[in-house]
Amino acid sequence: MNDISILDHGAVPDAQTLNTSAIQQAIDRQAAAGGGRVVVPRGTFLTGTIQLRSGITLHLDEGAVILGSPDLKHYLPRVWGHHDDITPWHLVLAEDCERIALTGAGTIRGNGFAFWEPERKNEWSFYLPRKCERPSPMVEIVRCREVLVERIRLEDSPGWTLHGHDCDHLRIEGITIRNTHFGPNADGIDLTGCQDVIIHGCDISTADDAIALKTSEYSRSCERIAISDCILRTSCVGVRIGYESREDFRDIVVSNLVIPRCTRIADLRAVEGCTIERVRFQNIVGATDGGWPATRTIELIQLDRPNVFKDLLPPVHPDYGKDRPLTRPSVIRDISFTGLDLTTDGRINIIGKPEQPIEGIRFSDVRLRFPVLDDATPFRNAGSTGFIPGEDYADARAANAAFVLQHARDIEVEGLRLRWPTYPVGPWRMFESNNQEISSFWKDSAEEIRSGRKRVAYHVLWARDVEMSVEGKNLAASEPGHPAVDADPASKIRFSGGCDQ
Repeated sequence: MNDISILDHGAVPDAQTLNTSAIQQAIDRQAAAGGGRVVVPRGTFLTGTIQLRSGITLHLDEGAVILGSPDLKHYLPRVWGHHDDITPWHLVLAEDCERIALTGAGTIRGNGFAFWEPERKNEWSFYLPRKCERPSPMVEIVRCREVLVERIRLEDSPGWTLHGHDCDHLRIEGITIRNTHFGPNADGIDLTGCQDVIIHGCDISTADDAIALKTSEYSRSCERIAISDCILRTSCVGVRIGYESREDFRDIVVSNLVIPRCTRIADLRAVEGCTIERVRFQNIVGATDGGWPATRTIELIQLDRPNVFKDLLPPVHPDYGKDRPLTRPSVIRDISFTGLDLTTDGRINIIGKPEQPIEGIRFSDVRLRFPVLDDATPFRNAGSTGFIPGEDYADARAANAAFVLQHARDIEVEGLRLRWPTYPVGPWRMFESNNQEISSFWKDSAEEIRSGRKRVAYHVLWARDVEMSVEGKNLAASEPGHPAVDADPASKIRFSGGCDQ
């Protein structure tokens, strides 16, 4: 079958002419003929919503740019998703399609800055202020089967960049994502309720989560997902599983990643009544060098929190103000982390519930390098849902240790190596960050922290109601005389570093 060029349907590559109709006519004509490639040649084509059809490959030649219109009127309204970041407007939309693809060396550019305010409100604002009505996700793929997204470059997304919802057999291969680190919730790749997915060889630099797996009351579970051989940079989490977590997550492998900038390498959050199980992280090199205080190297949170996102919904959202009671307890179990070499100034947090501890977590061959140590105590009373929520967890929020655990069973740490700071401290983004005002530890103290005149002492392990074993080499606290382990009488700790509790 012959290719169809959008030029043949009147598209004009001048970055000013609106080409929505021309591009859509080319897609619809090719779909009516049984499918095939629709080619976007070199040039910049301004457009509103483009809808893919079954059997269509939208191919962007090198030098081709699909540019999102800055005018929301040019976007086809659909429906609100479960989250306020899934708006009714999208630049590229595929719904209930089979055998579709986005390919080529060209670019899809979302014109994100047209939908944001130009400056952050203050140093506490994680992102630029967003406008409620904006195209997000930029590329939305809903209930599709046999989907390929390959080589394409996605940039300047107004919100989430690439989202698959309840898709089967989705392959994302070798794509590049480039968003500003202050774009409001400009996630890289989000999958909600997707199954049988491969994400491989991608290069992502973005704000908010680089890769996130989610479920909702409007989706299925996330299952059979392989993420490998990617480079991720973000102002938030490298790989997130859960948080939006009404359905389950299982049979997930994350391997061979380099994450040189983030605030958390991995974040697993079961808070809305899901089970997260049978997840493997292996061979990851990364740094929580995101320029924010209170980073957590890795965080596993198993709590029950209904209506986590209800207050974020705009009044126009159909779920605004509606109660979303939980239907079952949240569970995290059978998770492993193997072959980690991580540079960080924060902690690994593993938090369960008194009546249902988190269980079956294994760490092996883990190297934690601390160029500097951040103080968690200023965030003891943090109310943001981004932290461990609830009054019962204030001590864990404030604990300073390489590993912080509460209500956990069957936890194993093997082959642990720690390298504590040496002073004066070398390069670390927090020393140059505009976000020092957020933390009383950092405020007006960067040079004192750099020199070592102001420092905080870390335990190897802080544990409350925990059963676990820790084995490593030369495991001592960060300061002489400081105990390696701080555990309550309810905890049973086997610690090979010279201390039994």
